[in-house]
Amino acid sequence: MKCKACSDEYPKPDMVDGTAYFVCMNCGDLQEVANYHARTQDQIIEMVKDAFCGVELGNGIGLLQAQAIDNREPDEVQTKWRKKDEKFHWESISHELLEGCHSSLSFFDAEGMKFHLPAFIVASITGEVGDPLFHLTFDLGRHFHSKFATLSEGQKRAVSEYLTWCLTRDEYSYDYGAIQKALELHWKRPS
Repeated sequence: MKCKACSDEYPKPDMVDGTAYFVCMNCGDLQEVANYHARTQDQIIEMVKDAFCGVELGNGIGLLQAQAIDNREPDEVQTKWRKKDEKFHWESISHELLEGCHSSLSFFDAEGMKFHLPAFIVASITGEVGDPLFHLTFDLGRHFHSKFATLSEGQKRAVSEYLTWCLTRDEYSYDYGAIQKALELHWKRPS
């Protein structure tokens, strides 16, 4: 992770009560990451896959259906696209389809979000798809909570680990404040 002040690489952090303190040896800048675990990309991916293993779409809004909603298509067109949606194996949704339907994240209900979120997270970790950070960090009040209402504690923990991992990535430095706030307010790790 690079220092925001001088762009030098931070050395390994000092850990105090689960909080990592990254201190730049060049300029002394401090970056604090609460609930930090030094997990690799592969470990985060495995955690997400384990937490969301067996999740099916059920009656939730599907990826293509959400695109039809975004395009303000009539109900019969939405139903047509719904029939083409993957409903059983989120892992089988192609990265190309996820990237092409990224705006679907705004139109999922709780079941649709639970089914598609792990696919977006895994694909963003591997750099295949744009990240879902806005949808995980933007405070939408009741709307935010309703989208994630059906997540289990293990699934919330996996999202929390993903967000914590994002705090160690330079490409997300612009989002650090929003990520930290979301972790504190919405994605608290159970004790």
